[in-house]
Amino acid sequence: MKRFWNAFCMCYGMFTALPCPCRPWDEDARDMMLVCLPIVGALLGLLWAGLGALGMAWLTPALRSALIAALPWLLTGFIHLDGYMDTCDAILSWRPLEQRLRILKDVHTGAFAVVGLGLLMIFSHSAAMGLEWGDLRALLFVPVVSRCGSAFCVLTLQPIGHSEYAKTEGKTAQRVAVVAIWLIAVTACAIWLKRPAIALLAETAVYAAAMAWACRTLKGVSGDLAGFALSAAECAALIALASIHQFA
Repeated sequence: MKRFWNAFCMCYGMFTALPCPCRPWDEDARDMMLVCLPIVGALLGLLWAGLGALGMAWLTPALRSALIAALPWLLTGFIHLDGYMDTCDAILSWRPLEQRLRILKDVHTGAFAVVGLGLLMIFSHSAAMGLEWGDLRALLFVPVVSRCGSAFCVLTLQPIGHSEYAKTEGKTAQRVAVVAIWLIAVTACAIWLKRPAIALLAETAVYAAAMAWACRTLKGVSGDLAGFALSAAECAALIALASIHQFA
C-alpha cells in the first residue's frame, strides 16, 4: 500500500499543477505510476466538474465556457498541451522522419503548433458553450478515460528512442488494470448518466485515432504524443457532450 501511495504521489506531482504536500520519490514505485494516472484523472475530473458548476452558477455564458474549456489545461500546468503543440509541429511538417523527430524535441514553437492550439481552443470553447448542468457530471469521467488511453498506449506501443517506461516490469498486469479502470468508468457513466456515456466512447475513438496517426507518422510513442492524443480526445468529449442535445 505504501508503494502504491508513493506511486500516486509521484504521478500526482508530475502530471498536475496542484500542490502536493507529500512528494516522495520511490524508484521501486515507478512501475505503478501509469496505473495511477487514471486515478489522478478522477481527481482532476472532480475539480473540473466542481469548478465548472461554480462557473455555471456565477459567470456569463461566454466566461463559463472559457473556464470549462481551460480548466483541464490549468489544472495540469499545460503539460499535456505542451505535448500537443510539439506533436502538431512534428507531424504536420511533412518532413522526413529524422527531421520530424528533431522538430518534436525542438523547444521553439512553430506555426503548426500555433494553428493546432488555436483550433483546439476554438472547438473546446464552442463545445463548452453547448453544455448544460447535467453534462457537468460527465466531466468526472472524461479525464479518467483519456488517461486510461495514455497509460495503455505507453505500456503497449514501441517508444520513440529511450523511454523511462520502456523497461517497466509487469506491463501485462498494468494493462489489465488500466482496461479495468476504463470499463468501470464507462459502465458507471452509462448506469448513472446513460446517454453521456456515448461521449466517453467518442473520446476513446478519437484518442485511438489521434495516437494511431501520430505513432504511425513518428514511428513510436512518447509523452508528447500521449499529450497530443489526450488533448484531442478531451476536446472530442466536450463536442460529443454538446452534440447529444441536438439529437434528443
